[in-house]
Amino acid sequence: MKSYRNAIAALVLAFVFSTSAFAGDGIIHTDRTPPPPPPPTNGIMWTGIASPASEGDALPEIALTLLQALIPLL
Repeated sequence: MKSYRNAIAALVLAFVFSTSAFAGDGIIHTDRTPPPPPPPTNGIMWTGIASPASEGDALPEIALTLLQALIPLL
């Protein structure tokens, strides 16, 4: 009885692993057309973070940032 149980468990385990290996192989056809790609952006993207070169002397700001990052570690 125990060998039957082990054989069934091995088959179930093999089935589970084999189904995940074949995931995504099927092609699903739908009547919907894919959306058009977004238009390309030209120019400069603004991220909201100023670069240190535009601020002049960035050394005090870098030191302050490092100090603020180290305070919780003390």
